[in-house]
Amino acid sequence: MLGIALAAGSGCSVALDHSELASPSRTYADPIAVSARAEGINGKVGWGRITLFYIPCVPIHIQGDGNEKVMEQVRAALQQVGYRVNVVETPASAREPMLKCKVDTFWFNNYTWLVPFVPTWGDVDLTLSLERSGGQVAWQQSFHGHGFSANFFDGYSSAANKAMTEILNQMVDTFASDDFHNALVHAAAT
Repeated sequence: MLGIALAAGSGCSVALDHSELASPSRTYADPIAVSARAEGINGKVGWGRITLFYIPCVPIHIQGDGNEKVMEQVRAALQQVGYRVNVVETPASAREPMLKCKVDTFWFNNYTWLVPFVPTWGDVDLTLSLERSGGQVAWQQSFHGHGFSANFFDGYSSAANKAMTEILNQMVDTFASDDFHNALVHAAAT
């Protein structure tokens, strides 16, 4: 019972956010449609674990709709580069190329056996795709971030937000690149 109470006390949900993002190497002001929700988060995103034997006891979830929260983060990276983001609920309503996100991995664990030192770690893998109005993929790239925290009270949020900040900084670099911008301009013209 004490182990479960300790796992529960170590923050069993993720308040998804990010730290300050890097400055882009260049900025653009092009419009871009962005899906309102990512795909791929279907419930728990990790386990709180107890005892020396690493037994899972408390499921971990993102606060709110995880798919919406991930897309809010992706939009922040686009806006950091200067793109004019148009949030789209359905792909059919997009007038410009649409950026979508698939969550390949979003998984975090902790280990409470060493209380008050409670290591929490995990990975986030996202795949972004830019689609033309007909659904053809004009550009695609995957991103990876790893997070670790020893924060007893908010370890999951801290580790997940480190991973998201790492990914978003990669995205800022990518969105500021000629490769992404040229794919966006070409997709808008076709």
